[in-house]
Amino acid sequence: MSKLKKVNFELIDDTESEPYLILAAMRGHHDDIREAAIALAWRKELKPDKDGHLVLGKCVKTSDLSREFAAYDFIIVLNRETWEDFTNAQKEALVDHELCHAAAVTDADGACYDERRRRVFRCRKHDIEEFQEVVSRHGCYKRDLEEFAEALKRKR
Repeated sequence: MSKLKKVNFELIDDTESEPYLILAAMRGHHDDIREAAIALAWRKELKPDKDGHLVLGKCVKTSDLSREFAAYDFIIVLNRETWEDFTNAQKEALVDHELCHAAAVTDADGACYDERRRRVFRCRKHDIEEFQEVVSRHGCYKRDLEEFAEALKRKR
């Protein structure tokens, strides 16, 4: 038999499993995506990139084509090995983070729907993107950094 191609993704289909229970709890913080159908999947055997960064999770908005085959608006992919080492608080923070990427599309009239009457969603970017050495040299030189710093102060 020839060598089999490795599959590094696996749909988490047990909706009573720990990841789905955490998803349900964290969705309470995300009213704008209340209508979104969200699936969870494992990503196995991820390695850090050249800079040592390891992907812990990823929120993927499904395409119109994908929605023809499966009724999901988003798939949150979780790093299987990291998940197993995380505390419950870390798992909640990770799922909450990925849910923050999921957003409903709105216009002047409110919610947007497609011609099949399905709610339209999008993926949001992170609130800030910066290198710590730039902040070390120049401080919070942009409004998004100032707002982020204020949020950190409030949490402490």
